[in-house]
Amino acid sequence: MNNIQENINSISKIFKADEKRKNFKKYIDYIRFPFFKNFNENLRVNFDYPVTFLVGQNGSGKSSLLQALYGTPSGKSIASYWYTTDLDPIKDLKDNRHCFIYSFLTEYSKKQVEVLKERIQNKDKKTKKINPDYWEPARPKMIYGMDKFPKNADARDSSKTRWNLLKNNVLYMDFRYSLSAYDKYFYFGSKPSQGELNRKQDVIRKYAPRIKSTFDHNRKSSYYSRSANVPVKLSAYELDVIQNILGKKYIEAKITEHDYYDRERGFAIRYKTNKSIYSEAYAGSGEIAVVNLIHDIYKSEDNSLVLLDEPETSLHPTAQKRLINFVLEQCKIKKLQVVISTHSPDIIEGMPKEAIKILYEHEDTGKVNIIENVYPENAFLHIGRSFSDKKVVVVEDVFAKLIVDKILEKNNDQGLFEVKYFPGGESLIKQEHMLVYSKEQDRRHFVFFDGDQKKSKIDIADLSDKDKEIESLESFVKKVVGEAIKFNHDSGRPEQKIDLMLKYLEYHHDCVFYLPKNIPEEIIWDDDVLERADLKGEEKEKIKKLSKYKEKFNLFAEYNSGNNTAQYQKSAFEYFLTRWIDKENADYIIIESMIDEIKKI
Repeated sequence: MNNIQENINSISKIFKADEKRKNFKKYIDYIRFPFFKNFNENLRVNFDYPVTFLVGQNGSGKSSLLQALYGTPSGKSIASYWYTTDLDPIKDLKDNRHCFIYSFLTEYSKKQVEVLKERIQNKDKKTKKINPDYWEPARPKMIYGMDKFPKNADARDSSKTRWNLLKNNVLYMDFRYSLSAYDKYFYFGSKPSQGELNRKQDVIRKYAPRIKSTFDHNRKSSYYSRSANVPVKLSAYELDVIQNILGKKYIEAKITEHDYYDRERGFAIRYKTNKSIYSEAYAGSGEIAVVNLIHDIYKSEDNSLVLLDEPETSLHPTAQKRLINFVLEQCKIKKLQVVISTHSPDIIEGMPKEAIKILYEHEDTGKVNIIENVYPENAFLHIGRSFSDKKVVVVEDVFAKLIVDKILEKNNDQGLFEVKYFPGGESLIKQEHMLVYSKEQDRRHFVFFDGDQKKSKIDIADLSDKDKEIESLESFVKKVVGEAIKFNHDSGRPEQKIDLMLKYLEYHHDCVFYLPKNIPEEIIWDDDVLERADLKGEEKEKIKKLSKYKEKFNLFAEYNSGNNTAQYQKSAFEYFLTRWIDKENADYIIIESMIDEIKKI
């Protein structure tokens, strides 16, 4: 088996060259949710890499997304996992149905199409009863931004009114899936009611010989209405993978399904090592989950959709990474599409950013949103790792913060940084914050001054001994920040002040940056945006004639909103900012390079 990076590179190469889906057939390119649970309206999830990792806190919608994906193919329904009851009723939306839309490349006509599945109430033809959890394919709806169904569609890809659903195998594995028949019964099963059998141990003891016989003789067994399937012996490759993941030597492993304990079918496993033979009843929970998962993925069909809900359960970090490497290997061989929800930083470490999505619940709306294309080190911060590694960028005012935050958001870097501004502006930063940061030789805090504060920098390595005298250093400090700084030190100990000033100059050289243009308003102002704004012609001309950019924004806010307070000035700024950010002009590139530079420090 190749290592993780080799498998990642191989998958990337194959997938990038597979525009016509000759290899990754039946591949879902994206799924979107016009109206679904508590997802943000029109939430869209793109699958830009064959193995996708969903990261987020509990309750952020990861399992809901997996369940929706489970319901995408023909013959599968999300109702297997999400259905209404009196205790947990599904609230119908006022004017719209819960639904989702997914896109794929058709097999024959090679068209990128969308199919819609909706939740409706359907009457069973035989029982005449209403099924409130029926999900059915629907015709394209223009209100959801779908294209009209073409009249000349290939009949092999479609019916007369809609595209056919994907017909692919789906494998959904979560914690409940990993429970063996023994665990289901012993920990969650009902109390025995079979006369002489008073304890669950008695029931297990009664049927153990029949399960043992099934394993010993490799044949199906039965007892009245209960039975066990012919056991499957794991291949040498599967055993090798399991041994590699768990770090344990096995001679043999067999799996069977049975319903002896509680009439609910579940799996049983028997292991052989050099020292013992034992079943899942005496195996570790990680041992049970790994064997079942490895076997089912290994025997899965090519181009299957594999959904894994927190596969790291009960596995130590090294085992988690080895498990994911097996998944990558099988994805490469069988051209699987795999979607994994996880809380484990170890699982996503080293993965390409295209593979990682963060789901989160917006604190104001309560709606589930998504951040895509996230570097692993950024995603760690969203799943519970310490935020102590965040780098802090201090700026002069709220408008500079808005610009830096927007660039961080666009590049999915907001998890690595915290942007702050302090009332008092640039003088407070120089006189207080920089003094603290430099004295402590803090390289986690950085300063972005406005361009009108730009001064030359001094490298203390270039200073002579004479330059390091108090008067010279005072002059240098004033030169680089534009004002005298008061350094507190013990009287009679000039060497303390010299040391503080040298540290201040060093901090300024390494950690202080300057935004392009004089002020944030000048950075994002754009006459073209003004021309497209919904203002009167004479109002636009008055704004253009103003020479100061703050005044331009203030007047724009007044004309646009009828109000010139701070709230409306901020709204005016954001109006221009959202249009500026997409242009990625020279000023954008300068700020982006400043951020990239402090990542390396």
